[in-house]
This record gives sequence, structure tokens and C-alpha cells, in this order.
Amino acid sequence: MCQHKPTDNLTNFSTKGSLGQLMMQAKIYNKINAQLHMQLPDTLKDLDLCLIKDKVATLMTNNSAVAFRAKQQINEILIILQGISSSQQINHIEIKVFTDK
Repeated sequence: MCQHKPTDNLTNFSTKGSLGQLMMQAKIYNKINAQLHMQLPDTLKDLDLCLIKDKVATLMTNNSAVAFRAKQQINEILIILQGISSSQQINHIEIKVFTDK
């Protein structure tokens, strides 16, 4: 007898629950990130979209130099993000540095 827990049957997975909504949101963010990385200059490739809430996009990086450069070019990044069809409602950007301590 197998001592492992049985896995759920994912063919019956519904996107109507909270977990399903988070999965759909993650797919949208991944799509936006992929398009954003293609358009960003090489010096800003470490930026990742983490959250869109109340028309504010939060971009994160683990490099403070990239965050500094991004803050200097925030208008250009905003124009790029607004050009991506899934993120047209964004009108402000926040840049944050992730520090793992």
C-alpha cells in the first residue's frame, strides 16, 4: 500500500474559487512580465511585475542599482506597461527592492 497522499484530480479543477482566481492572476502577470522583459533595456531586465492594485503597478528587483535606474526612467517604464494590452489601466508605478535577510 502506498503511503503517499493521493493527488487531487486536476481535470476537475475549477477556476471559480479563490485559488483558481489566484492562478488566473498569476498567468496574467507572467504574460505581462514576458512582454515587459522584451521591451525593457538590458539594464532594467531584473525588474519583475509583482502586483497591480488600484491602477498601481508594483515592480520589484533584488538589485538596488536597478531600482535606482528604474526610478530615473519611471515614465518610460509606465509608457511600456501601458502599451501592453493586459495592463493598460496602470497610471502609477512603484519600484521596490527585495532584500532577503
